[in-house]
Amino acid sequence: MSQPLRRTSSSFIIGFQQLKDQIEIKEHAERIANEENLKKGITKKPKETKGKDKQDDAIKNTEAFRDMVEHKIPLEELSRNLETDLDRGLPEEIARNKLKVFGENKLTEKVGMPWYIHFIKCLTGFFSLLLWAGAILCFITYGISQADPSNLYLAIALVVVVLVTGCFGFYQESKSAAIMAGFKNMIPPKCLAIRDGSQREMESQKLVPGDIVFVKQGNKIPADIRILTANNMKVDNSSLTGESEPLARTDKCTNEKNPLETENLAFFGTMCSSGEAKGVVVNTGDKTVMGRIAKLAFSTENEQTTLGREIEFFVKVISVISLSMGVIFFALGFSFGYDIVTNVINAIGVIVANVPEGLLAEVTVALSLTAKRMSEKNVLVKNLECVETLGSVTCVCSDKTGTLTENKMRVVSIWYDNKIRDVNNYEEKNTGVTLGYNIEDPAFEMMQRCAILNSKAQFSTEPPEEVLTDKKGNPLPQNEIEAAKEKYRTELAQKSIQVWPTFGGDASEIALIKFFHPIQNIVEMRKTYPVLVRDGVKGEIPFNSANKYAVTLHEPADWNPKDHKKDCILFMKGAPEQLWERCSTIYSNGTASPITEDVKAQFAAANKHFGSRGQRVLGFAYMWLDHNEYPKDYVFDPNKKEGPNFPLRGLTFIGLTALMDPPRKGVKEAVISAHEAGVKVIMVTGDQPLTAAAIARQVHIITQAKTVNDYVEEGMDWEKALELSDAIVIHGDMLTKAHAEDAELPFNEQRIAKWLSKKEIVFARTSPAQKYLIVDANQKLKQIVAVTGDGVNDSPAIKKADIGIAMGIVGSDAAKDAADMLLIDDNFASIIQGIEQGRVIFDNLKRTIAYVLASNIPEIIPFLAAVIFQLPLPLTTILMLCVCIGTDVVPAVALAYEEPELDIMKRKPRNAETDHLMSFQLLFFAYMQIGEILTLGGMMEYLVILYDFGFKPQVLWFFYIADSGCRPDEHDIYDPDIHSKGNSHIGDDSYCGDTVNYLTNSDGKYDLRIWFYNYGHDSWSDCKYPGWTSPITNHEVCYTSEAVHYAQCGWFVGLVCGQYANLQIVRTREKSIIDRGFSNWVLNFSLAFETLFTLLICYVPGLNEALGGRPLLTLHYGFPAAPAFIILVLYDEIRKYLLRKEMIKNKGRGIKGWIEANTFY
Repeated sequence: MSQPLRRTSSSFIIGFQQLKDQIEIKEHAERIANEENLKKGITKKPKETKGKDKQDDAIKNTEAFRDMVEHKIPLEELSRNLETDLDRGLPEEIARNKLKVFGENKLTEKVGMPWYIHFIKCLTGFFSLLLWAGAILCFITYGISQADPSNLYLAIALVVVVLVTGCFGFYQESKSAAIMAGFKNMIPPKCLAIRDGSQREMESQKLVPGDIVFVKQGNKIPADIRILTANNMKVDNSSLTGESEPLARTDKCTNEKNPLETENLAFFGTMCSSGEAKGVVVNTGDKTVMGRIAKLAFSTENEQTTLGREIEFFVKVISVISLSMGVIFFALGFSFGYDIVTNVINAIGVIVANVPEGLLAEVTVALSLTAKRMSEKNVLVKNLECVETLGSVTCVCSDKTGTLTENKMRVVSIWYDNKIRDVNNYEEKNTGVTLGYNIEDPAFEMMQRCAILNSKAQFSTEPPEEVLTDKKGNPLPQNEIEAAKEKYRTELAQKSIQVWPTFGGDASEIALIKFFHPIQNIVEMRKTYPVLVRDGVKGEIPFNSANKYAVTLHEPADWNPKDHKKDCILFMKGAPEQLWERCSTIYSNGTASPITEDVKAQFAAANKHFGSRGQRVLGFAYMWLDHNEYPKDYVFDPNKKEGPNFPLRGLTFIGLTALMDPPRKGVKEAVISAHEAGVKVIMVTGDQPLTAAAIARQVHIITQAKTVNDYVEEGMDWEKALELSDAIVIHGDMLTKAHAEDAELPFNEQRIAKWLSKKEIVFARTSPAQKYLIVDANQKLKQIVAVTGDGVNDSPAIKKADIGIAMGIVGSDAAKDAADMLLIDDNFASIIQGIEQGRVIFDNLKRTIAYVLASNIPEIIPFLAAVIFQLPLPLTTILMLCVCIGTDVVPAVALAYEEPELDIMKRKPRNAETDHLMSFQLLFFAYMQIGEILTLGGMMEYLVILYDFGFKPQVLWFFYIADSGCRPDEHDIYDPDIHSKGNSHIGDDSYCGDTVNYLTNSDGKYDLRIWFYNYGHDSWSDCKYPGWTSPITNHEVCYTSEAVHYAQCGWFVGLVCGQYANLQIVRTREKSIIDRGFSNWVLNFSLAFETLFTLLICYVPGLNEALGGRPLLTLHYGFPAAPAFIILVLYDEIRKYLLRKEMIKNKGRGIKGWIEANTFY
């Protein structure tokens, strides 16, 4: 049974414990052998591993620093092991030999993919391959029969589509640099070191284990080092742990079990934020903790996006349909007696007709538009396909600091006059918020003085470098610099104090000055009441980790009370427990009173209250130093060997402030929205469990009254507590232990699977490998996982996730490069907006596919009619192309501008296993319903135009391959009263037995009534437009093959007009188009565009001849297809009406009616 989580500050990471005994023994043996080989100068290249084994090895490697002993062994032993002198450093010769064995102090670079290979991959995606296949088939078709150049045009157009979209995708994705570039920036170019007893500046890459180095404030740590001496050193481990709180570093080992939490180790890539130190290098390059994290990031293979999988699925379906129909048409052609060349041409035409040639471009443009829209919502998209992935997300693993919180400490509560007060900043006093305090309260005033005068943090009014340079980075002229500085300061003064830059002090002191400055100008107060200095001795004791308090002394002030007018004052600030035990009185309601048992209880209750909320607590105290005992000439000296020569006990306690990195505004609402959308939000942080749980409650990640951990602390059994609560806080150590112990169990029986089944989860004190495991476990549970992070430590999990999201402001370069998206404002709420946009794009892509696929049927039916019923081909390939990559493109893209439906964030995330972009319902809707009605419109155009130009419908049957006539002379005149109908070539076999060429204009000069003289007079209708001459052939249209070209153009126009209606009906899945309105102005423009495009094809000389268009008569332009247009709208409105009734009836019953099951896509 796993141990319950204790509310204690435990180690950041303890690696995998007790993996298989055999593996551990083997690894131990290998390690000893490797060490022996290294001593001998022998290096052994490890075997390469692939896939999951490679990732497992990387995880073990990341956690391997648990075996470090360098921090706990005596310095003499460490010196022997490293073959170094801790005073004189390494001898140069030994250093050179070590450099050969250990290699340079840099991270091994992952070999990147050459740009040309990447470009080829962009041109050969699954969808692109289908278009390439279509282009090749068209080239083959043109090679077989060059009479119809439309196949050549189509082939060229397909190649252009693939090239353009491939280049666009390559451009987008080439913006993402290699992850290693981020890690490279962590290596300081030079460092100060000792070798052969002399101090020198040397390249950091040349460091080896055993080198002695110096670091000071502002330096990056050049390698993993053990601290030998330190002077007030603090490090910023945020690049490693994600938590920005400065950590003290000394020469003391404070945690033998966990190297990351001991004070005598500093790690490569972290920053020395204050103080200075001398240390000995213990690990370099890939062996550093940061190097192990880098290796884990690189071991992660790129996961295919959900949209990538959907497009692949879509292409497979379309490919099966296309090839199946091509084979069927090929077989039908043989059964009807067509020759093999004609069969091949018809089969290829059917296959190409099924391929939505413009869809790849439409998807790419739609994704780009959505990415631009998301950038306006502070989400920067690096990988276009990930736009949709975000909408499919079922689980968000979010970092705490800087994402859910502001990454800025703030004063959130105070305690004085025996009362706890939740507070707001004074600069918000006019916004209607409750401040929670009275600035005239004596205790508040005293706390304010102590906080301001006892802190070192200051505001910076100096402008950053970019303010003093021009756009090219050159310094401004001297006469412009002062004006630029003044402008900067003026603009800064108008901003919230929370964004003012600061320097000096730690995060707590910065929070204090930002809280009190709006009430009392800290610069003026410190200038008026500076720290006391007598005989050059400053009266202050800086904060240190041993005392846990800071002290300042000040000369008598004008606010001293009457009985202390000449007394100096001592202020103390620090850990509440330290101050409390030094105090004998408490300042309350303007007077100092003895501390009673009741007061002690109130202090303890307040301190516990703040602690239980995960807040950092500071205490404040003061003491009057009697002028009779400490006259004006008394020198206060805090640095005497025997201790300060002034008292540090008997103080008066003022009160407490509670500080916290508060939740960002809007995060709580965003988490609630995520829950409503069926998205689980998991907090994964390196912070303490208490703090993590407190923030999780504030932002609504935890909503239950008690977590599993709360029940356990009350004495309940762990397993029983798991049954009672759906909220749990998991410490990283628990995760590591469970992973190791459950390794042999099926995943669904492992503890991590049970924990992840909870609705409300917080993982605290997690390591990079543990965060990686959390993502991996969620993916094994079929979750679509998004991960946020900012530090290098987050990059492995970011890369592992289905969609990785890095912080744009505080994110490290490595995290940004590993991510698919960046949060420009570092705000979690932007993710939820991104999820909405991702769902919108999926809905809109479905609309686009429904719209585009519907036109496939009226493009396929003409070939079916030509093969089976042998009608003159109703629609040419080139006009079909004009629909696919012409008239349909802009309307399809315009659907990307559709606003979300009202329930989009109330739905559960789509099931990536079952809810596909291409579903049976969508296919059935597009092909068997809308497509059929669109075909009706095209057929009506075709038949009406031919009828008006003299061809009755019955004459068209088998007319395409009719060979019973004789080719007449072009000057023959039709005479219905004689048998030959005026055909002068009857009896000459060389003119008989030919079929009419309907594909080109070569036979457009012949009257087909004369050609087919054996057809009865009743086979032809009366031409309504006698004498109408085609500008293409300069011959009459009536009764000629030119009428077929007009009819083909009519089918094209009828299809386009039908798509007008189709475009409107696909905008909603269940609502009436009346409810949707016409607010999408891009879509409205698209209707005008396709109308103009159609008119150009029909009426512009030269263009119409090249593309197969014809100048249709006004009554032929869409009017014959109007009934189909009306039928289409009425049919869909009735379908949606019945669908709504059906869905209301079946709501909550878990069943679907026939209409929903078969038409609701």
